[in-house]
Amino acid sequence: MSQRASKLKTAAEALANIPHGASVLASGVHLSNTPMALVRQLIRQGARDLHLIPTPATGLWVDMLIAARAVKSLHVSYIGLEFLGLAPNFRRAAETGEITIVEVDEPTIFHGLRAAASGLPFAVFPPIHLLTDLPRVNPDVYKEIVDPFTGKTVVAVPPLQPDVCLVHVAQADIHGNGLSLGGRHMEDIIAKAAKRVILSAEEIVDTSVFSRDPTRTTIPGVLVESVVHAPFGAYPGACPGVYNYDRPHLVEYNERAKKDDTGVYLDTYIHAYADDADMFAALDSKHLTSLRMSE
Repeated sequence: MSQRASKLKTAAEALANIPHGASVLASGVHLSNTPMALVRQLIRQGARDLHLIPTPATGLWVDMLIAARAVKSLHVSYIGLEFLGLAPNFRRAAETGEITIVEVDEPTIFHGLRAAASGLPFAVFPPIHLLTDLPRVNPDVYKEIVDPFTGKTVVAVPPLQPDVCLVHVAQADIHGNGLSLGGRHMEDIIAKAAKRVILSAEEIVDTSVFSRDPTRTTIPGVLVESVVHAPFGAYPGACPGVYNYDRPHLVEYNERAKKDDTGVYLDTYIHAYADDADMFAALDSKHLTSLRMSE
């Protein structure tokens, strides 16, 4: 029996053929399990005109890509930095019209992704959205149709199928099987919805970790195109079960972003280094170690 090929690549190799103008989705909720190593690499390689489809509650990766002038349009439910408030670069770009905003709610994103994952032509809701301004603000997203079974008015929304989905997990094998230690946050749905999936992981483990207890698998390798070994790959956010978020670093980012000075942050922590390994080698190792959760 032939051996399965390894999908293990560097971040640069995995992201090399993502074109300008691609639609991109990243996993995570708020500051947890966001694939920041992959986002930093997108910035290093000069991504432009991206169409972002975030999960319903997210922030840092979107705000950072906006600051890097990499974003053309954005689906919006909530974009913030959790305890630090709304994401400053997002807020500024939305207010000035620098990027196109597609304002939706959390169910629209979730069920739009689920429709794409299931191969459905649209998702449908009871007419509750007609009690909001969302159909008026985004008539291309919210369409009134007639329920063929009851004859009543319902609201349809389109499927959301990103060109590429970036996911971060605690553990993965070289074949793309991934395991999150902090519960599931739509990883399986967004992986099925996307045309391509790039997985980053804190640790590359043997496939036996998954075969011993396959029901714990968060994402099966059959959905994954590439695997990237990315220690501290969610930093400065948290990777549940592995390390906490870096509060001082996030405060530094937020203060610069509020002053429209994120370019200095990007130069200091991203553009100054060839990759994340070089960046982490330059950071305070004792501080990074202090973020790790005890066994």
